[in-house]
Amino acid sequence: MSVSLTESYRAFEILDIVYLSPSPKDFCVTFAVQQPAPKGNLAIHCGGPGSLSSCLYNAEIMLPDELRGSYNIVAVDQRGMGRSEPTFMVEDCAVQLQDEDGALSAMSLINEDSVRAASKVYKQRALRCWNHPGFRLEAEQADGSSRTFHFLEYSGTRQLAEDLERFRVLFGSQKLNIYGISYGTVVMGTYATVFPNNVNLMILDANVDPGSDIVSRTVDDARAKQQRLDYFIASCEFGNGQCGGDRDMRTCVNNVNEMVDAVSEQFDSFLTPFASLFELFGIRIGKSMIMAIVLELLFSVYEEVEFVCDIAADGAVESFWTWLMDKFTIENSNPMVSLIAATNTTNITDLYPMDSESKPTSGFATPDFPFKDYTIFAEVTSVCQDMITAQDMSLGAYDEDRYVKFLMELHQQYPGAGTQMPVGHSIQWYSSTYYWPNSTPLAPMGNPFVKGIIAGQLHDPWTPYQWTQDMRNNFKSATLLTSRSVNHGINAAIGSLSSDSACYDNILRYLETGVVDFTDGKACESAEIGDSCTISEILSNGQCPPHVEPQNNLIANK
Repeated sequence: MSVSLTESYRAFEILDIVYLSPSPKDFCVTFAVQQPAPKGNLAIHCGGPGSLSSCLYNAEIMLPDELRGSYNIVAVDQRGMGRSEPTFMVEDCAVQLQDEDGALSAMSLINEDSVRAASKVYKQRALRCWNHPGFRLEAEQADGSSRTFHFLEYSGTRQLAEDLERFRVLFGSQKLNIYGISYGTVVMGTYATVFPNNVNLMILDANVDPGSDIVSRTVDDARAKQQRLDYFIASCEFGNGQCGGDRDMRTCVNNVNEMVDAVSEQFDSFLTPFASLFELFGIRIGKSMIMAIVLELLFSVYEEVEFVCDIAADGAVESFWTWLMDKFTIENSNPMVSLIAATNTTNITDLYPMDSESKPTSGFATPDFPFKDYTIFAEVTSVCQDMITAQDMSLGAYDEDRYVKFLMELHQQYPGAGTQMPVGHSIQWYSSTYYWPNSTPLAPMGNPFVKGIIAGQLHDPWTPYQWTQDMRNNFKSATLLTSRSVNHGINAAIGSLSSDSACYDNILRYLETGVVDFTDGKACESAEIGDSCTISEILSNGQCPPHVEPQNNLIANK
């Protein structure tokens, strides 16, 4: 069922907030079996930004039948996304569609000219997007006058939190149970900050930075990705079976990096015929890509690790080149396929069914949701993430020299074993704010009296564990739950049937009883990163496939 807010003026009058039309077009609700719902309303946001009201389908895998039947579960197409209008999904805001010369894919953090070329594309995107005529809206005021509002100042996370409050009032004014995952922790953390007296249960899982400084957020993000890669390499020395032989893999990787430097020109010439293929995947041919390929080979062909490490330690360039070329013969062509998979950050898929014929919520059920090619547009661009980041964060770079220097110096600190992966994955977020004309930064999230669960994953590929610590510090009455897993969110571990299900039991009991029954700082066991991850998944900043069947009978039998 969809509940329209466009005619519900009473909520706006109660909150004494000027109503800027339009608001979110659809709140979608899965109603409890009994009404009124025994456990009230549970608002859930699964991240992105861009999860849309399709987040309702996450509940199919996240919650057992009994819990789903006890709550009215609420999700929303937030402003600018899905069926809400106006939409962020315009070409002027898609940086990928403005990169006519391929500057973004050619960007290398060891080449200043390439970083400057990319910065110009991001700058022009910001200016073109801001000046898009569809974002200037006229709204009639209480005195009958008309006022012009810029949509990109009224469609950030703060506005979504206010929209959730409007929904709460319309649904009977009872306290709201809130569950946020990834970016959803920003949504629900903001709601708990702005409306603390209206929160009943709170779960924030896979937490995003509770502050609004894009510089520190980018540094934290790059550092965490470097740490994840470092830990994987070091795990080879823990005896987990992912590496051949007993040796210092960090030294080996450093030696191999020197070999790559020595053969980079030869390899560049070798890959020239494949350039057009790589461009289709947005992959730049350069030293970072070579190193990614070599690491993929090094950690995939374990019986050859000793040999490769030895020739790299000896500086045997010709032997290294011969070994490398042997891997690109027709019968050994899999590394090329693996590389494309490793560098494709969209290789994580949901395993639960979505949409229905009568209630499409993601665009996969019909090609016209909410307009033709919407789903394709959303999949190949980062518009939703860029627009929200630009609005929510404070003062990004407004000088080309500062932009270039920051990224290149950050790369020197976190080089990713020569792959440029740590900073490369952080560029989008930092660049979202580059030359953005006017942000509306969020207040720091937190409240000393709001209780709940703050959950985080030690080796989360997307949100650094430090952010979970920061969020817990800001919500001082909440309880910290830590998983040692490599997943992005404890719920994601449930969705992929990996070994985090015992940790998730703590959240399920909280939703069932309303009581946190574990000690603050509880850490759950999980599969070791070296046992559960491959280097491809590490380099793609991805989650890792399951290797252990779930132990939670409630989940397994639902």
